[in-house]
Amino acid sequence: MATLEKIRNRAGVLVAVVIGMALLAFILGDFLNSGGALFSNSQFEIAEIAGKSIPYQKYQKELNDIKEITKFTSGKSSLDEQTVQKIQQQTWNQIVRNYVLEDEYDELGVDISSKELWDMVQGENIHPIITNLFTDPETGQLNNVQVIRFLKTYDQDPSGQQKAYWLYVENQMVQERQFSKYTNLIKKGLFATSLEAKQEADFINKTVDFDFISKNINTIADSLVKVTSSDLKEYYNNHQNDYKQTASRSIEYITFEVIPSESDKQETEQWIKNIEQDFINTDSDRDFISLNGDIAFNNSYYKQDELPEQLKDVIFNESVGFVYGPYFDNDTYILAKLSEVKNLPDSVKARHILLQPTQNEDYNQLMAKADSLIALLKNGANFATIARNNSSDKAANEKGGDLGWFRANQMVTPFSDTCFIAKKNEYKIVATQFGLHIVQVTDKARKERKVKLALLGRKLEPSSLTYQHTYAQASKFAGNNHTYEDFLKAVETEGLAKKIANNIKESDQQLAGLENPRELIRSIYSTDEEGLIKSQNNPIFELNNKFVIGFVSEINEEGIASFEQIKQQLIVQVKKNKKAAIIALEMQEAINSDNNLNSLAEKLNTEVKVANDITFRSYSVPNAGIEPNLVAVATSMEADQMSAPIKGENSVFVIKLKSVRIQENANTDLQKMQTQTQFQNRANYEAFEALKETANIVDKRSKFY
Repeated sequence: MATLEKIRNRAGVLVAVVIGMALLAFILGDFLNSGGALFSNSQFEIAEIAGKSIPYQKYQKELNDIKEITKFTSGKSSLDEQTVQKIQQQTWNQIVRNYVLEDEYDELGVDISSKELWDMVQGENIHPIITNLFTDPETGQLNNVQVIRFLKTYDQDPSGQQKAYWLYVENQMVQERQFSKYTNLIKKGLFATSLEAKQEADFINKTVDFDFISKNINTIADSLVKVTSSDLKEYYNNHQNDYKQTASRSIEYITFEVIPSESDKQETEQWIKNIEQDFINTDSDRDFISLNGDIAFNNSYYKQDELPEQLKDVIFNESVGFVYGPYFDNDTYILAKLSEVKNLPDSVKARHILLQPTQNEDYNQLMAKADSLIALLKNGANFATIARNNSSDKAANEKGGDLGWFRANQMVTPFSDTCFIAKKNEYKIVATQFGLHIVQVTDKARKERKVKLALLGRKLEPSSLTYQHTYAQASKFAGNNHTYEDFLKAVETEGLAKKIANNIKESDQQLAGLENPRELIRSIYSTDEEGLIKSQNNPIFELNNKFVIGFVSEINEEGIASFEQIKQQLIVQVKKNKKAAIIALEMQEAINSDNNLNSLAEKLNTEVKVANDITFRSYSVPNAGIEPNLVAVATSMEADQMSAPIKGENSVFVIKLKSVRIQENANTDLQKMQTQTQFQNRANYEAFEALKETANIVDKRSKFY
């Protein structure tokens, strides 16, 4: 017994020791296999900027902060996917800006003192953000009292949202002012010399007229041009900067779409037939549809010509309770029931006062205010005056709150329903997404028959059996085609529709024709070329109603495109250059024998064309198109001079300059100031872009999002 008691007493310790040793073995094993990854922060690194590691946790915290700020300012409790994606990019941009610039700020001593911050908020140099937030819409002037009141009370908000919002605003102002100081330092160092100004003025004020002949490069047959491997490599080596690329992937894939089967159609149609009698007998159409239908109940009343085409003639003149259907529309089986009939006006005329809560008002206070205003109106107060002093609808206030005549579908549903049911001259209170309305119907059109329909819908959707059957097809295909070669053969043999997606970036969020493909895109970047794309060893991606199976067909890494990758482009360009050289030689031989443009045109079987009023800044040349080389040569020549052959984008040219006009008395000082201004205007963007380039930013967000 004593031994048994000892075992019982020590059981907990024993279990703890065993579990502890097992966990230690697991951790050490993982550590040894992964090179110590568990003890490294690299797996949580979302970026590297200017040699500094940015942890995922920092990015996520800033992302969450901006999400909460957005919810607070928009009044929404949740954000849609598109907004979240915008915030993700905004957060990234902010982090990049901070890390790229912080060393520059420290080195130059660029900072914002507490006095400067106070001056931006309450002093003489109010920041535009403050102006935007606290301008009185009535006067168009900054409301200093409102600024002070907010600063005194924001930290009293129990939710903490107002304080978080203000700290965010302060941070934005500080960042903007720091960047402004930094770029101003750069601008002070940018200037134009008198020589630069004179050259620019000469370019701008010089206008030339010339005649020219041209011969299109494509007039030389491909058979006359021989392109060797050494030609291609020489061109590639001399023009590598023309072939810079960002990392991208291309894929080829097929989809197995889950489509409702004939059995699904029969079951859906039978379901709605079985429930028809219950729908006919229900006492509450709204509740019945809410519990059973796939179409939201519509509380509106309609004239006959406003009903759907298939219903207007079969239901409008029937008695309440009449049911039509089922009929099929928009992938849904529908029973239509005549729910109510009323004689209602086609349109009404109304006026309103819109009350919107301030930061210090809740809904109950707003309702009390509405009641007090109605009491004033009933005692004879002027509606237009009350509206001007209290309503947030400034457009309507210009007409004394009058909204004019409107039909039922022209206003939001709660407002419209209230107006069309209210008695003439009766005051009503109605809440909408815009706020609280005090509304008075001042006139109504003649009443006519209108009906309310209850539409009970059952959407035709694939059953779980159909999903399983389609997945089985996809699984069979994936199981039989592990290689890229097998995939291509199977697609051809089975007559499947192969789809292609090119130039997919690692951070892309969308792929045409596929919903929510982010996991697929992440998996593409962990797959070798011609490899089967998998996620957690599963080659089948379920994207909404499609099963997707694909292979990586091409991998392009960041940097200079490889020779083989762009070989076809190189062949085209080298051929183009060789053809141009043949034409240029032909033209030069003709020039050597006869220096007359008309004779030259005759020998080359072309014609003389005219170009007038060409300046260094001309975008194109009449009868030639966009040819920057032609413009550059023409504006640098002297009058009566004939050029050597000029290789252009699509043709080879010879020009004869007829006249040169230079504007006299050009204002060099003005040009100097304009050139300097142009330099300085570029500082805001180009300085930051230059710093970004040298920061060697490594973006790893695609690992997490």
